[in-house]
Amino acid sequence: MRSELGKECRKLFRKMMAVEFPDYKEDKTQIVPQGRYVWTFKHPTNIWFHILLIVHPTRDDFTVEVGWDYDGKLTRFTNQEIDKISDYPRSFRVNFLWSGKDYWWPLVLRPEEYERVLLYKDDPVEECLPLVAPAVWEAGEKLKEHLIPVFEEIVRKHGSTQPK
Repeated sequence: MRSELGKECRKLFRKMMAVEFPDYKEDKTQIVPQGRYVWTFKHPTNIWFHILLIVHPTRDDFTVEVGWDYDGKLTRFTNQEIDKISDYPRSFRVNFLWSGKDYWWPLVLRPEEYERVLLYKDDPVEECLPLVAPAVWEAGEKLKEHLIPVFEEIVRKHGSTQPK
């Protein structure tokens, strides 16, 4: 992602997280590749939940991964058996919960063309910046609608078995 868009995306994602998910704190202790930004919440049942903003290294788009575990350390990413995400600690792309595919929010003027064309000519950054806020807030809405029920199921399923 071009640096100006990446900076705006990170800024607005931080704001969205603070407003919509205030229990999640930015977690710079996680060891993640460049372009990944982690927010973590330790539930009172000692289950850790993570939300990751992933900024594409070369394209003007982003996606969101999530995960849960018992020790506060992100687990390895997997998209296999998305229907069993509450069975054991794992990380996965949250968009599989509603779309069944790997979805990235494009920050371009012609997203349909962007997806089809390998050599898409970059839109002017100043025309793309206004696209960041709606995309980030849509991602937040999708997290609330699709992810929070999964995290609640994980607490019901595993929370009482964890030492406090």
